Amino acid sequence: MSCSSAVDPSACQACRLAEHRSRVVLPDGPREGVLAIGEAPGRQEDVSGVGFVGIAGLNLEAAFAACGLAREQWARSNIVRCRPPENRKPRADEVRSCAHWLDRVVDDWLPRVLLAVGQSAAARLIPPWTGSFLSHVERLLLPETGLPVYRGVPVVPMPHTSPLAWNRRRPDGTPIRELGLRAVRRAVILARDPT
Repeated sequence: MSCSSAVDPSACQACRLAEHRSRVVLPDGPREGVLAIGEAPGRQEDVSGVGFVGIAGLNLEAAFAACGLAREQWARSNIVRCRPPENRKPRADEVRSCAHWLDRVVDDWLPRVLLAVGQSAAARLIPPWTGSFLSHVERLLLPETGLPVYRGVPVVPMPHTSPLAWNRRRPDGTPIRELGLRAVRRAVILARDPT
């Protein structure tokens, strides 16, 4: 059975990730607001079947809370729906196998803004960029900079919220967490007033 022909996304067998998963992690949360898109489910997500519940998800949840949104007020998805073995990055063919599921969520849920959590999610949603990922994020967070669009929806990129990334500092001493909070803030503002 291929993922593209499956009626039930939780039965998908389109790529090798199906061999290792415990559960398919489906999108959840409210429609028509912020849709946070991560790289892939982690260990806790694979066990629970719920997205963004591991430490990286809790960091993202805290960032949204700092902007006035509880977990129930923003939606979650990933570029792949199954956990890669050893928490490795999803491979290109795995991302392609899941692409239509993500596109369907973006089209059907009508989010006002997509929040690309980490470089892998940003690479899937944003055209290629030059320079470092963090420099690209910083440029796109400037108020005068137009945001890239994916399937008609503005995309705000942000650093990954894993402790390894979240607790680092930029060369100028700025915590990467601050850059992430700025990204979440911009996404929340756009979701409230998309004009």
